[in-house]
Amino acid sequence: MSRRQTLLATAERSPAAVAAHDKQAWLDVFTDGGVVNDPVGSAPHRGRDRLGRFYDTFIAPNTVTFHPEHDIVCDDVVVRDLTLEITMSDAVTLFVPAHLRYEMASPDRIASLHAHWELPAMVGQMLGTGVSSAPVSLRLSTLLIRNQGLAGTAGFARGFVRVGAAHKRKAVEHLESKHPDWTAGKCIAAGNFVTVSMRRGGEHAVAMIEFAKGSITGDRLFAEQREHDS
Repeated sequence: MSRRQTLLATAERSPAAVAAHDKQAWLDVFTDGGVVNDPVGSAPHRGRDRLGRFYDTFIAPNTVTFHPEHDIVCDDVVVRDLTLEITMSDAVTLFVPAHLRYEMASPDRIASLHAHWELPAMVGQMLGTGVSSAPVSLRLSTLLIRNQGLAGTAGFARGFVRVGAAHKRKAVEHLESKHPDWTAGKCIAAGNFVTVSMRRGGEHAVAMIEFAKGSITGDRLFAEQREHDS
């Protein structure tokens, strides 16, 4: 396989293990000091023990299906533009737009996974199912306390704090000015980041814009075989 195919195959091992509910296979995709920041803005999980607790809390009780739209390989990074289908019970299935960034330690191991999706929107979608959300919410709360403790639960709640609609508009305006030949699409705000799906003819990219105190402090456009930094 080409290097691109190898990196994509390694990234794909993570959702494949999730679909199979194979905890060991999922853990083995990451390095021993691997990091999962899911969603971006919440407290990261680092190391095998913490990743195991993350799995037990958020993956084991659910059925998660990945619906990829575009996969981008740029140097040692794989970015997936996709929608997550999360079945939490017979009555609660959520569809979550996301950008996933896999930083590779080697062609066959992942150093870190950064999942950009909007926690408030997901919770709102869940609560929109009405009384069906009550047992799901109770189960999640119980698993959070049991597996993450109070500190971990508070760390997860940090995912509710994020940049807002004004930052999304500023990010898109910045991208349209800097990359006028690209068209902005799906836009996600998670933590201090706004991530944007980009298209130019038949090409696809994902831009990741970082903010601090309302100002843009970082700008990366991940496109096939190249990465633009400001």
